[in-house]
Amino acid sequence: MKPEEQLQAQIQTASAPTDTVRDQDKIMLVLAYLGVLALIPLLTVKDSAFVRWHAKNGLTLAVAGLLIIVLFNFLPVLGCFLMPLEAIALIALTVIAITKALRGERWRIPVVTDVSERF
Repeated sequence: MKPEEQLQAQIQTASAPTDTVRDQDKIMLVLAYLGVLALIPLLTVKDSAFVRWHAKNGLTLAVAGLLIIVLFNFLPVLGCFLMPLEAIALIALTVIAITKALRGERWRIPVVTDVSERF
């Protein structure tokens, strides 16, 4: 085996392990990150720990986003400037999380995932 091939094999084994995504789980993985709709896969999917993990993660992300929006409402001037930034960040996190979930990856959002794993 050439040195380049050995290096490529090491990189592939060092990357994060991925789960296989079944066709019937794809719509549930998208719903898992759409706010309150995360309750649908959380309550209905019993045979996939992968979908349930993402549903808990997505629900926690939605609650955290809602709490930040409520917090920004109490800051009169500063809140007006931070609210659009928070909305853009929440949309970006949601799109990234859905993309990673459909690829079969468990993406750990730093604080959100720690909180969701406690439930």
